Amino acid sequence: MTHLNVVAATPQIIVAAAGVLAMSMGLFNRYEIRRYGPSAISLAGIVAAFVMIVLLWGDREEAFGGGIRSDRFSLLLSAIFLVSAALVIGLAWRESAAVDRRGEFAGLVMVAVAGMMLVASAGDLIVLFLGIETLSVALYVLCALEVWRERSLESGLKYLITGAVGSSILLYGFALLFGATGTVDLAEIGEQLGGTSFAGEPLVIAAMALIVVGLGFKASAVPFHMWTPDVYEGAPTSITAFMSTATKAAALAAFLRIFQGVLPDLAGDWRVAIAVLAVASIVVGNVAALAQDSLKRMLAYSSIAHAGYLLIGVAAGSVQGAEAVIYYLIVYLAMTMTAFAVVIIREREVENGEMLEAFAGYARARPVLGVAATLAMLSLAGFPPLAGFIGKFLLFSAAVEANMTWLAIVGALGSVVSLGYYLRILGVMWLGTPADGERPARLLAVPAPVMMATGTAAIAIIGLALFADPMIDISRGAAEALLAP
Repeated sequence: MTHLNVVAATPQIIVAAAGVLAMSMGLFNRYEIRRYGPSAISLAGIVAAFVMIVLLWGDREEAFGGGIRSDRFSLLLSAIFLVSAALVIGLAWRESAAVDRRGEFAGLVMVAVAGMMLVASAGDLIVLFLGIETLSVALYVLCALEVWRERSLESGLKYLITGAVGSSILLYGFALLFGATGTVDLAEIGEQLGGTSFAGEPLVIAAMALIVVGLGFKASAVPFHMWTPDVYEGAPTSITAFMSTATKAAALAAFLRIFQGVLPDLAGDWRVAIAVLAVASIVVGNVAALAQDSLKRMLAYSSIAHAGYLLIGVAAGSVQGAEAVIYYLIVYLAMTMTAFAVVIIREREVENGEMLEAFAGYARARPVLGVAATLAMLSLAGFPPLAGFIGKFLLFSAAVEANMTWLAIVGALGSVVSLGYYLRILGVMWLGTPADGERPARLLAVPAPVMMATGTAAIAIIGLALFADPMIDISRGAAEALLAP
């Protein structure tokens, strides 16, 4: 008899229910309910899910016959998704898509988070694929939510097409893996393939190759990144920030679940392939970002490069590598949200506010935002002693420990190249002079929710550096839970 243990799946259930209720709020005629109800319901759901994560923290529990696993890995990743959703709801307080369609916006964000949580907690291939499709379908709509803008519709369509291709390839890989092992249960797959080699299993080789390609699409890894710059540029900026952080975290969670959680004994067969993806992503992402004048496209290519850094930890194939990936995902959330928050604020003040020229002298006019942007850019570049430096140090150390020193060298060189565009942004913001005078045009009042979200993310960059040891310990516990039998 299948043991349901619904309590272990409570965080996912709460988030999904909050998403449905938030969308329902958009059906009311009263403006106050439509305007504030969806956000209130979503934030309440996030808080409730957090409470359950704290209560469930500990040894692994399984729900629905093993289809969902509640362990420290899935719970910590779920916390990352929830924080990302809360920040995005705050940053989108006056964004056109969120104001005009608040119910759909908040509801679909929560549905996407529910899908991400399923990915992180998946105990079998079916739940893993359902989670990926749930988050993908929600994001297709969110990218095109500003239906009055051609670029938003184009963004949604491009993401739909490339996402469908990636999902199809991933599903094919899962089907081949099921055909090779006769089961969809991740633990049983690991037991059957443990101690063997890919060399005599052509079906498994094909399955792993297709899975890497499918997840590579979701993680924006080169050469499966072609959709990223256009989709990021056309989507509402708050959704771009959400995709750049939470969606990437979900994709890396899937990478860790399948390769380090299920196939650690076969690391010698798959680690080089993932390392090659990491190198390609670092090189292409950083070099392409140098030529961009749009901050959204620049951050999109930066996101591709950071997918490469994160894949270094996956390629290491060790507890140390998984620990580094998890810690860096937390840090990356704070850094990227801060960077996009500054873009969001400027976009609402001037036309083409995402262009670099719109930020000339902006840090002098808004010193607080200038400091936040400086923290974000320097941390993304890996400047010590900020949290981004600690995260990259952990990733590169994991590569060295795994006898892949060459991979750490490539990552370090990529960080040096990234200085070319991160420092360029800061130079324009602090030293640039606007074309129409000494002060950037139109400095509007920043709504309190937007400022709170921006300040929280910026402070977290410093906090994650000052309190790195406890966060690394928590990340290590999550990594050990992932690799536990």
